[in-house]
Amino acid sequence: MNKNNIDPLYKTLNILCVEDDKEVLDVYKALFSVLFKEVYYAENGQEGFAAFKRHSIDVVLTDYQMPRLNGLEMSKRVREVDTSVPIIMVTALESMEMLRDAIDINITAFLKKPFTSKSLLKAFNLAVKSVVADRYMMQESREKLLYNAYQENLTFDKEKIITKNDIQESESILGFHCEVFYKPKDILSGDSYSIKEITKESYLLFIVDGMGKGISASVTAMMCNSFVNYFIEHNKKIKKTFLFEDLLEGFLEYIQPNLLEYEVVSASFLFLHKEQLQYAIFSMPPPLYMLAGEETIYKIKSNNLPLASYTRDFSIKEISITDITKLLLYSDGLSESQLTECEALYTKYLKDDFKNASSASDLEILYQSKVSTVDDDRTYIMLTKEDKRL
Repeated sequence: MNKNNIDPLYKTLNILCVEDDKEVLDVYKALFSVLFKEVYYAENGQEGFAAFKRHSIDVVLTDYQMPRLNGLEMSKRVREVDTSVPIIMVTALESMEMLRDAIDINITAFLKKPFTSKSLLKAFNLAVKSVVADRYMMQESREKLLYNAYQENLTFDKEKIITKNDIQESESILGFHCEVFYKPKDILSGDSYSIKEITKESYLLFIVDGMGKGISASVTAMMCNSFVNYFIEHNKKIKKTFLFEDLLEGFLEYIQPNLLEYEVVSASFLFLHKEQLQYAIFSMPPPLYMLAGEETIYKIKSNNLPLASYTRDFSIKEISITDITKLLLYSDGLSESQLTECEALYTKYLKDDFKNASSASDLEILYQSKVSTVDDDRTYIMLTKEDKRL
């Protein structure tokens, strides 16, 4: 065997040689000990299979005719453990039945006795290439998974930076206790939110839901949230009076050229100031609220179509918050979760659970009791009149 034709990758591999002829086994020992990393030997199929299970084997070279367990039967057992390890079978037989059986269990190569060093090298080169290809693909797959996980974690860190909650410590807005629940289904979330203090007497609540899942939805949600945060902070910096209309106009102007042709975005803007609530809801689930002394659940219906590259205008409406005791702003990941008991959606129970919950934590407990599998991001903000919590 010409050593110049030996692939250096042989020295990274472990080989198992199964042969009952001691003279042939001695030849293998002399030859393979300098070619492979580790060489393991067995004198029959039963010992060979035991050695395969005991050691980390990259290539199997086995004779066909052996006592106790022939090479084909041993190879069948090996295939039950490892479906891809290359197996080279040495045989003097030309039985069609044996060949069919061997092909069925994916024998990598055959060597016909008597074989030459050239034919043996050819068989080994085929086997080595098979191992290297598998290892490369596995390594590439592992590296890709690790890289993707690393990038997703960076993206999630960025999402957490962009998500703003100016009242996180006080949890108080104009006499309301404010509690947020934000639970992305995956690291890359299509939901994002912000709670921004405009002045001591005015606040903006914002939830955005990007279309679909994955990177595109996550990027869109982050872009939307970034603009809202920038607009408010920039207004403060230049000491410009905040106008709800200006925010929405700037938002449309910014987001339109950044959306794909077919992409739509749902969003809820709630501007609370003094005793009024101005809102612009772009195809989001209707916020729920209750009034003092009443058991009725009221809805703030969407008053705008979803945002798209062709959106040109918007509508703003207003209600009084003087008598509101509870308000729930949420994305569709909450209302559209499937119930455990049937194929209906959680929206079936949402109004009653909102009525019975005194906080977002209470609502989550009620939600979890009815939904076992969560298929989407969930974001909701709940306001509760502080004097009603005493």
